Amino acid sequence: MERPVVPSLPERLRGRIAREGPLRFDEFQACALYDPAAGYYERPGRVGREGDFVTGASFHPAFARCLARIVHRLREERPGPLEVLDVGAGEGELLAFLSGELPSGTRLLGVEASSVRRAAAEARVPAARFHAGIEEVPKGVRGLVVAYELLDALPVRALRATEDGTLLERRVAAGEGGAFAWVETLCPDGEAILAALSRRGAVLEPDQLLEVRPGAPALLREIAARLGQGLLLLFDYGAPTRALYGPARANGTLEAFLGHRVTRDVLTDPGSRDLTAWVDFGEVEEVLRAEGLDVFGLVSQSRLLLSAGIARELAVADGETVSPERAVERNAIAKLVSPGGMGESIRVLVAGRDTALGQSLIAGPIV
Repeated sequence: MERPVVPSLPERLRGRIAREGPLRFDEFQACALYDPAAGYYERPGRVGREGDFVTGASFHPAFARCLARIVHRLREERPGPLEVLDVGAGEGELLAFLSGELPSGTRLLGVEASSVRRAAAEARVPAARFHAGIEEVPKGVRGLVVAYELLDALPVRALRATEDGTLLERRVAAGEGGAFAWVETLCPDGEAILAALSRRGAVLEPDQLLEVRPGAPALLREIAARLGQGLLLLFDYGAPTRALYGPARANGTLEAFLGHRVTRDVLTDPGSRDLTAWVDFGEVEEVLRAEGLDVFGLVSQSRLLLSAGIARELAVADGETVSPERAVERNAIAKLVSPGGMGESIRVLVAGRDTALGQSLIAGPIV
């Protein structure tokens, strides 16, 4: 008996467009990234040197050792059992690196929506407890909550500002030959979006392209609700609202990553590439403050890691001969804080509840 032919993700999306009309981009992106059968994040091996992109959390154990030093400081500040929660844990790389570096008795928790990646994480870090969603994590986490490039993976709406001050919704249609193409319609809630952006200091240029992330506030509220006492570190590409929306980024920040290369082609072959846009850290701060967290500041990844002692990983003792192996190791660690790479392009929002360590962390070395 022949198995039925299962339509590909692009075919299914074209069929949906034929039935419903052009899709909002966040709907298209959600399918491209999270479709259970063919979504980008349901395929293993997407993150890492052999995949499409790397993250600081998965790139080198030195990143985890810096976070472990922060956890040790939290333990000194208030003795007792601690937890580390990785939201968007992927295949468990960060928790695996952390597992041997933390104070005795520290519990490891992870959240990963992809069933494929969650299974890989469970196999890699059997001592950790993994959940499919943040709502499954019990409230009252005491310790450190980390999210590395979590928010930029949330679907975005693609918009364009017009000369008369209205917003157009950029939707995805099926064009000639079945290729996906942009079409524009009036944004039904454009006034509310513009009011929120204006409140946070945004000034839009005529014909400016921009993205907003409708799912971010709800996710941030859920994360904030889990933190009972300790620190929250949100690592991501992004900027404060005023800097994100303006003439410097007139074409928006919507991009695709494929084979360690960046492209603006976000419509071709959905499911084959990572789709991402920068995070509005002004919105993030607004939500976290409303949930009762202290927001200590937004700093570069390099500044935070230097505060957490990564310079120790790079130091060469007087008279030490640097072997070729050690040179390779130091070069890999340096990429975490490199001004021309992820060290400065990745920003870290430092927030917390009932701890003074956050302010110390962004002000200078804590170790």
